[in-house]
Amino acid sequence: MTTQSKGYGGLDSTKDEEGGEWLHVPHGEDTTMGSPPRAPSSLLPAADAEDCSSNNNRSNNEEGNAMQTLELGSSEDEEDNDESASYEDEYGDLHLDESDDEEFELASLSSSQQQRASMRSTILPWRPKERFRCLLIVAITLAILCFAVLFANHEEAAMYGKPPPGAVGVGHAAYDTLHSSWLEEYEARLTLYRHRATGAEYLAFVPDVTRTGPASSGSSKGRNGHDGSGYDPKPDKVFGVAFRTKPESSTGVPHILEHSVLCGSKKYPSRDPFAHLLKGSLQTFLNAMTYPDRTVYPVASRNKADFRNLMDVYLDAVFHPRAVEDEGWWVLRQEGWRYDVVDAEDGNGEERALDNNGRAKFEYKGVVFSEMKGAYSDPEGLIDRITQSLLFPDNPYHFDSGGDPAIIPTLTREEFVEFHKKYYHPTNARLFVAGDESDVYHALSMADHYMTPMGYNPDSRKDSAIPYQQRTFHKPVSARKPFAVAASEDEDAESTEGFMLCVTWLLNTQPMTPMMELAWIVLDRLLLGKASSPLKKSLEDSGLGEEIIGNGVDDELLQSTFAIGMKGIKNREDVNALEDLIMDTFHKLDSDGFSEEEIASSMNTIEFRLREGGGGLRGMEVFLGALSKWNYDLSPKDALVYEDALKALKDELKRTGSNTFQQMIRDFLLTNNHRVVLELYPSTTLEGEQLKDQDLQISRAQSRMSEQEYQSVLDDGIKLKQLQETEESPEVIATNPALSISDIDTLAIEYPIQVEEN
Repeated sequence: MTTQSKGYGGLDSTKDEEGGEWLHVPHGEDTTMGSPPRAPSSLLPAADAEDCSSNNNRSNNEEGNAMQTLELGSSEDEEDNDESASYEDEYGDLHLDESDDEEFELASLSSSQQQRASMRSTILPWRPKERFRCLLIVAITLAILCFAVLFANHEEAAMYGKPPPGAVGVGHAAYDTLHSSWLEEYEARLTLYRHRATGAEYLAFVPDVTRTGPASSGSSKGRNGHDGSGYDPKPDKVFGVAFRTKPESSTGVPHILEHSVLCGSKKYPSRDPFAHLLKGSLQTFLNAMTYPDRTVYPVASRNKADFRNLMDVYLDAVFHPRAVEDEGWWVLRQEGWRYDVVDAEDGNGEERALDNNGRAKFEYKGVVFSEMKGAYSDPEGLIDRITQSLLFPDNPYHFDSGGDPAIIPTLTREEFVEFHKKYYHPTNARLFVAGDESDVYHALSMADHYMTPMGYNPDSRKDSAIPYQQRTFHKPVSARKPFAVAASEDEDAESTEGFMLCVTWLLNTQPMTPMMELAWIVLDRLLLGKASSPLKKSLEDSGLGEEIIGNGVDDELLQSTFAIGMKGIKNREDVNALEDLIMDTFHKLDSDGFSEEEIASSMNTIEFRLREGGGGLRGMEVFLGALSKWNYDLSPKDALVYEDALKALKDELKRTGSNTFQQMIRDFLLTNNHRVVLELYPSTTLEGEQLKDQDLQISRAQSRMSEQEYQSVLDDGIKLKQLQETEESPEVIATNPALSISDIDTLAIEYPIQVEEN
């Protein structure tokens, strides 16, 4: 688990290349009917039966033609219904005349003739009107049967993920298709769905390997002139679900929930199905992440059966976790925080340390609590957290979604359960799948199965919205905070560690245009991208600090920031000098600008990175990248495409040159007072002070406990320890999904190895 500090046509279907409505081409059906039945020889008179037997050697064509004549009649009969018709009996010389009423005088016939006439009325065709009525009834019956079969196929598809004919790429009965388009940058189709019952949004990414793979007909180029260097005949299938989890305090409840939902669920009650998946799955990615404003559960595998297992586990985990039910009372205590009994210093674990009132002394324990204590002891992580809190005073980013160790113990179970109920609802969910068409349909069906019973909850999405922080600072905010260092016997640890300084700007208070977003990426490269970049070179050559810190441009959240600073600053005077140097460098760049060679080099580097991608799992990159827009109710496509923005920026630079970047430095950095100047200084006493404050917090809480509450803490601790040490039953372990040998593809993947010289 990690806490992030900045934390696509289908079967028989076609579609316009630029996106739009799908054109469904239905499957054909075999409507050929069998030959009409002839009378069995056992029902004929002896002579006729013998005659029938003697005709067995007739050719199939003659028999078929004779029977077709009996069934369809002549065209003259169909044109004039008032004329009488005379038919020759195939089995004798009997001639029947049809009067207007079609009545037969059977009484005047011999018994054998009556028998043949009766039989004749069965096998001879009716009048055209009667034939029409019969055929109409048959057609209606067949239509009803076809509808029943189609409905059954859809039911099967919904249950087992098997797409009915023509459904893949067309859509899904449970979803509306909001948009579908071809992404030339990724050679894939991107489709955005909305779940009709809940309003959940689902993004499907279907790469077309035939476009990026080696071309046929002897050509070494694929479509659009792409070579096969990035060809992957079996790309990873990726699934993910994300919830916008707006922090309302620094108790870390989004982070604790991220851990907790993976501690067993309604369908998979094992205490740690996550661990079982890590051991028995063919997964290529399995994790969960907490960002400052969203919690993300992504997973990937190349095996179809394994991928479907992983999807099912994750969906059941996020929507039906045991942690928020009574049976999961222990999860918050294990994953979040709890009081634990302190062992006596000279004991073997069985003796308890006692407080002044004769009660057992308590301490804080918990997975997330311990994790965040470690995070807050890292000075670079600490400077990011404090800066974010100061830079966003009126925004949810003011709180730490990961959790502040001093505030985590204030989280109650009621707040924990309510947070899941409020934000882990399908209406507030954004789901993603990358794979082939059958993977997409199965993922849509599986999610529909989980989400539909939960209904629509507009408040879940509305209440999770992240507002913009406006520029409210009349002057930059400066702050000094300590960070803990260990005392040293040989030398002054505080002077050895040095000071830290970071200056962070809030860049935008509304959505940036795609061109401006790309321009900031290029400017970040110009300033810090290589050793000769002016801002980087200025700081490193100054000797004021040991190493540059700060993320430069960070655009993962609703609002972008720019941060720069140094660590290992020897004295306080150099801290002030470093701030002046940073601002002086920006003033010089505003005046002098950048050379054409510097701009061209940075543009080429950024364009190359955009076209090559990050080198990881493509589906995972698309999912996490799309969330940088999608999480704020913007189009996920806008976070992925770049060709138009790249062309617009190139055109702008041809027109204005370096002035574009100079104006950005002036408007967003030099004249922007909404910035934080944060200094961290080392302290050898801070850790001790924090432990003392923590003990005092526990002591006060314990003194307010009634005897019943105190005993409940002791009993819960014993029960939790017993639970953790008890092996799960074979029945519970058997609920974890597992692969069989037949699920594993034994065919080797062939990769293109041809070499082409440019």
